[in-house]
Amino acid sequence: MSAATVLAPEISEPLTWAEICARYPDEWVCIVEMDQLHPNGFAFRTARVVGHGKTRRAPVDQAMAWRDSYDLIGHFYTGRITVRPPRPSLVLDEETR
Repeated sequence: MSAATVLAPEISEPLTWAEICARYPDEWVCIVEMDQLHPNGFAFRTARVVGHGKTRRAPVDQAMAWRDSYDLIGHFYTGRITVRPPRPSLVLDEETR
């Protein structure tokens, strides 16, 4: 096989969100064919994974092969997102009292 040979892009079977999280823990995923519960909502019954990776960019690069086939490609993180609390904007010291 030569280095110029392009491998066919992979797509998973339909999976629930819980199955996607179990298969790709703490990874970014790109999903297609979302069987949504409500239009314009996040909740879906099943979806197919077309890309996954530890970085935000990796699944997007993998999903580019599917861009012509799907109008909508979702990009989500399967782990827990933690947000650092903001720094205080006011510091009380002797001068401001």
